[in-house]
Amino acid sequence: MRKISLAFIRHAKVPSHKGDMPITDDAQADIDAAVPRIKALGSADAAFLFLGTQTHRARQTAEILRLAIAPNSPEVVPAFALRNPDIHLAGSRVEMGSTAEFFAEQCEHIAMTPADVLAHPFYCGFLEAPDRIEFWVKHATPPGEDAAAVARRVLHFAQSFAAAPGDTDLVVACVTHSPVLRAILIEGLGIPDPGEPNWVEQIELVIGDSQMTYRFRDRIGTLPRF
Repeated sequence: MRKISLAFIRHAKVPSHKGDMPITDDAQADIDAAVPRIKALGSADAAFLFLGTQTHRARQTAEILRLAIAPNSPEVVPAFALRNPDIHLAGSRVEMGSTAEFFAEQCEHIAMTPADVLAHPFYCGFLEAPDRIEFWVKHATPPGEDAAAVARRVLHFAQSFAAAPGDTDLVVACVTHSPVLRAILIEGLGIPDPGEPNWVEQIELVIGDSQMTYRFRDRIGTLPRF
């Protein structure tokens, strides 16, 4: 029987979240540690697919993993479903970051200053929070997707691979971001918020006919397919 497995993986270490940063020079050790975990999801003849987001850090991490695990697999491409939460500011979709300057720079339609960003209650609270992603996860009305919406989006994406033709086991390595992983854990799997995942840490899903099996750290469970 064919096995379809997905690993939702946090990107490798970056120096900061002040912009679309590349991974650091010392990120390789964490990537190397993830290689056997991802390999173990498939049989010897499994097909591998490596996906990222539009960010440098996700695509870099996915490409290094691809070359280490299955260099003959298709080249990494961005998968729209893996993107960070869709949040909006002055008519623009903005990536989460750690500075008001970064948010202001992303506003394409209406010019914003850092002071304008900080005048917005959500963005001010987000930037001042000790754990910015926790602030978003717990916020009842973020200016865009909440954690439940992100979890549903990604789990539907995962289940869509059941329609893929073929008899060979399939492993899909999905390099994404901590807000996506935390949304899956909290709102999708019902696991208490673990805080920020480690660099290149993963959530594993196996897609069955009527249910999904998941593993995260020492937690293993099942949930029905949507």
